[in-house]
Amino acid sequence: MEFFTLFLSSILVVISPIGLLVDTIVADAIRSQINDVEELAVRIDNTPNYQSIQGKIDRVRIASRGIKPIKNFRIEVLELETDSVDIDTNNLQTKDIKEIRKSLRKPLQGGLRLILKERDINQALQSDEIRQTLQKTINNIVPEQVPKFRILNICIGFKPKNRLGIKVKLQQLKRFDEKTTDETIALSLEAGFKIKDGRSIQVLEPRGELNGRTLSKKFLSRFQQFDLGILERQGIITRLLKLKIDEESLALVSFIRLEPLK
Repeated sequence: MEFFTLFLSSILVVISPIGLLVDTIVADAIRSQINDVEELAVRIDNTPNYQSIQGKIDRVRIASRGIKPIKNFRIEVLELETDSVDIDTNNLQTKDIKEIRKSLRKPLQGGLRLILKERDINQALQSDEIRQTLQKTINNIVPEQVPKFRILNICIGFKPKNRLGIKVKLQQLKRFDEKTTDETIALSLEAGFKIKDGRSIQVLEPRGELNGRTLSKKFLSRFQQFDLGILERQGIITRLLKLKIDEESLALVSFIRLEPLK
């Protein structure tokens, strides 16, 4: 979702009272907010051109390859195509989704296509910055009474038939002084994934091991699906149209709609 916000803000900030809206300016705005990109193409459709003075755009298309929104994280393909855009240029704020929604005169919607390569994800997971962020997120999720952990190693494996595996090696932290102990935990998980009604991702045939011992089906059944309905509370409607995983890559196509916030 952060990528969607980044692209939208780059588009909207170049709409000025004099109607200046040029493909190259949007492309430069995107480049200024990311770490790197190998290929980037921007196409703005607007007829007549003076519509942009009123904050109106017919359509925006952005295609990128090898984009790094942050250091050490590469996305093979990231494409965005919007329907017509209608914003209040006098009340334009772009720092986050909530502020963008306040600027909308009508719903803003479009399609998003994403392709991630296995090698790029694993390279990102070797980065200290990304691993520490992931570690902090995990420790914030687990209950307070559960010991915290430090990630020693983590690896993702894409598999045929929409299956994905993950192997993690953790080191337990002492509860109070957060010093490490000698105890390490090796966790291995694998599952298939399927889109259900466009609103959630269903987890299929999960299996896993903890320190070489098979995890029970009862325990794994707790993770049956990931529901995107939680985003609707933030005015973000998401529909998954395609999810494909093979040995090398993960491809995702989705529809995203932002509701105005008044």
